[in-house]
Amino acid sequence: MAKHKASEESAIEPGGRQRLIEAALRLAAKSRSVHSIGVRELGREAGLNPNTFYRHFSGLDELTLALIESLSRDLRQTLRQMRHSLRQPDAVLQRTVEYVFEFAQKNPDAFIVGVRELYGASATVRAALRQMITDLANDIVEDTRLLNHAPGVPEQTLHEIAEMIVPQIFHNTLDYLEQPQRRALLVRQSTRFITMLFAGAVALGNTQGPGV
Repeated sequence: MAKHKASEESAIEPGGRQRLIEAALRLAAKSRSVHSIGVRELGREAGLNPNTFYRHFSGLDELTLALIESLSRDLRQTLRQMRHSLRQPDAVLQRTVEYVFEFAQKNPDAFIVGVRELYGASATVRAALRQMITDLANDIVEDTRLLNHAPGVPEQTLHEIAEMIVPQIFHNTLDYLEQPQRRALLVRQSTRFITMLFAGAVALGNTQGPGV
């Protein structure tokens, strides 16, 4: 009997980890942060025994980090593949903006929670989100250099531009999700914003270091 009970307690329900992540997103996207959700409430939303949570995660920070890692990996991989399949700068730019918004539309809870947690209570989660933004910005710089889409612009300047672009588009996804009637306009405005940043850098021919 004891052996049977131990076996039951050690069993991990199939898909439990993903079900908990999705449940946390649904609850947090409504009006709260992930860290305001109770484990019992989370288990109930996921349709799992509350004890299942600790078979997958040590705490809510770890759950949120798993979400961020998955979101970052999926978004970065597809964006990089897409940019390398399109050679014209204008086509790359517009399609990149469109894809980020489309990705947000397919994963609305993740983006709502992500933007909120960027200013949330957990320093660990804030740091992970900032790292995701930095990674996306680094991808932009690397691909811009590789595809020669901003000739003559110093790498430091490209990093400064990319670090402005990613948070802006990240925040614009909320308007895209909440205002369907403005989606086409938001794509145009976001594309124009990025175009002006790069065009300005190219026109200035800035070869000086930051702060000069």
